[in-house]
Amino acid sequence: MFDLMDNLIGNGHQQDANSDMPTTLFVTDADGNILLSNTFTALTIGISLEELLRCNVKDLVKAGAYDDSATLEAIRTKRKVTKVINTNKGFSIRSCSTPILYSDGTVHLIVTMSDENQPESFKTWQGHHLSTHEEMTLLDEFTLNEQSTNIIAESLEMKRILRVCHQVAPFDSKVLLYGESGTGKEVLARYLHEKSERQNGQFISINCAAIPANLFESELFGHEKGAFTGAEFEKPGMLELASHGTLFLDEISEMPLELQAKLLRVLESGESRRIGATKETKLNFRLVCATNRDLNELVEQGKFRRDLYYRINVVPIYIPPLRERPLDIIALSKSFIQRFNEKYHKNYQLNGEETKKLIAHSWPGNVRELRNRIERLVVMTDSGMQEEISAGDFALELYMEQKGYKQDLKSYLAEVERHYISKVLNYNDNNVSKTADQLGIHRSVLYRKLKDVKDFGQQ
Repeated sequence: MFDLMDNLIGNGHQQDANSDMPTTLFVTDADGNILLSNTFTALTIGISLEELLRCNVKDLVKAGAYDDSATLEAIRTKRKVTKVINTNKGFSIRSCSTPILYSDGTVHLIVTMSDENQPESFKTWQGHHLSTHEEMTLLDEFTLNEQSTNIIAESLEMKRILRVCHQVAPFDSKVLLYGESGTGKEVLARYLHEKSERQNGQFISINCAAIPANLFESELFGHEKGAFTGAEFEKPGMLELASHGTLFLDEISEMPLELQAKLLRVLESGESRRIGATKETKLNFRLVCATNRDLNELVEQGKFRRDLYYRINVVPIYIPPLRERPLDIIALSKSFIQRFNEKYHKNYQLNGEETKKLIAHSWPGNVRELRNRIERLVVMTDSGMQEEISAGDFALELYMEQKGYKQDLKSYLAEVERHYISKVLNYNDNNVSKTADQLGIHRSVLYRKLKDVKDFGQQ
C-alpha cells in the first residue's frame, strides 16, 4: 500500500476522500503540537515522519501543507469537528477531530483521524479529577522522567509514544497498540496500567493466540461448578480478575469470531456471565489491545467484527519496528548487557565491530531477538564459544561460496540453525534443558529440531 502511495505522490495524482487508503492520524496537545502521527500522514504532505513529529499544526497550515485544519477548529470550539482537508500533495482527506477534555473543560488532547476509518464517537472525559501534581506533570512540556520507567526510549519515535501513553494513561480510554511482533506492546500496556488510577488493581494479560479455541470462553468468562464435563469447581474468568485493573488482550486478531461478539456485549453492557451462571457480574476494567496484523483488512475479509474494531480502536498507537529505531538498538543493547553481566557475573563490553553489526541487522524479531542476541554474546564472552560460533559462521560462508550462492534462503537458514544448535548443545555438555533455555525455545521444540542436528558435527 505504501509503495502505491509513494507512486501517487510522485506523480501528483489526487486521492479521493472515499478511496481505499491508509488512515491519517494526529494526536496533538492544546497548542497544536503534534505528539503522535504515522508514516502515511507524513506522506500526504511530502515530509518524513520524524519531521512531522517536530511540527505544530498551525505552522503546517501557514506553510500551505494543509488548506485548513479540523484539529485547530476542535481546539477552539472544544467540539468534534469533521471537514475535508486538502494537502499540498493533492490529497483530499475527510478528517474528524475529537477533543479530550479535562474535568474543568479545558482541552487535554485532540485526536484526528480519517473520517472513513474513524471509530465510534470519542467521549470527552468529564468528571475525571486530576490532582495538582498530576496536572503539573502532564502540562510540563510533556517531559517525562525516563528514569521512572523501565522502558528504553532514546529514539524520537519512542519518546513521542511514551509521551502520548503518559497523556492517555490517567483516562479509561481504550488503546490499540499495533506493530510487528516483539516491538514491546505488552511493555507499553503495563506502562499504561502503572501510570493510571488503576495501578493498584491487577494487570491481566491474555495472549489470544495461545489459548485453544475450546478453552477460550472458559478462560475469558469463567464457569460455574458443573457447567460442563470436567468443571469440578467454579472458576472466575480473566474479565472478572481484571476488574478495577487493566485487561490486556494481546494478538486480539486471533480471538474467535463468536467470542468477539460476547466481548463486544461486555464492553457495551459492563457485565459478564460465567458459563453455566444465571446472573450477570458487574465489571469495571480498562481495556488495552494489541495486534501485529492489519485489523482493518481483517474486517474487510470478514475475519474480525467491524463493531468490535470500532470499540477497541479509540486511541491507536503504532510502535515502529526496531530496525527503524537505531538509537533504541544501542540503548537497549546497553541495558541488556548490564542486566546479563549482573546475572551471569560477566564483564562483557560492546565493541565497535559488534555495534556496527547490531545497527546493520534488520531485527525481524525486534526487541525479543535483540535480547536473545545480547544474552548469547554475554554468556559466550571469555569462554571461547563466541570465537567458535564466528568460525562456524565463516565455514558456512565458505560453504555458500562453494555452492555459488545458488542455495535458497530457507535451506541456508536451516544450515545455520543446525550448526548453531549443535554448537550450543556441545557447549552445554548435551544438556537439552539448559540449551533450550539459552536458545529461548521450549524443550519439546528443541527435541524436534535435534532430529535434524543428529550427526551434524560429522557432516
